[in-house]
Amino acid sequence: MAENIDDYLEKGMYGAKEINPAEKKKYLGTYRERVLVALTKEEVLTQEYLPELEKAILENNDSKLLLNGLLHYNSLRPYIKLAEKCKHEFSIVSRLEGETDIYLVLACQKAVNKEDIHLYKEAQVEQEEEPTSLLEKVRKLFN
Repeated sequence: MAENIDDYLEKGMYGAKEINPAEKKKYLGTYRERVLVALTKEEVLTQEYLPELEKAILENNDSKLLLNGLLHYNSLRPYIKLAEKCKHEFSIVSRLEGETDIYLVLACQKAVNKEDIHLYKEAQVEQEEEPTSLLEKVRKLFN
C-alpha cells in the first residue's frame, strides 16, 4: 500500500513517467521509429524538398505532418498549404529554442523503423552539350 501512495505522490509532483522523453522532444513529440521524414531548419527554410515531401505525404495517408512552431508562420505556410492541398493532417508543435534541430517531421501512428529519414533531391540527369563548332571539338579533345 505504501508503494502505491509513493508512486501516486511522485506522479502528482513530477508528472507521469515517459519513455525516451529526449527522443520525443527531438522529433516534435513522436518517437524516432515512427518518423518517415525529418527536415532541419535550413532544409525547411530553403523549401527545396517540397516535391519530395508531397510524394511522401501522398504515399503515406495515415501519417501526420508536424511543424516546429519556432519558425515564423511565413516560413511554415508552404508546408501548411501542401498539407491542405493533399487533405493531410498537420500540427504546429511548440518547442523551446535549442531543444531540437528538427523543424519538420512526417510521422505515422505506428512504428515504421525507416532507416534513412532524410529527403534527397531526385537525381536530374544533366546532358553535356555536344560541341558544335570545330574549335569547340578541338578544345574538348585537349581538356
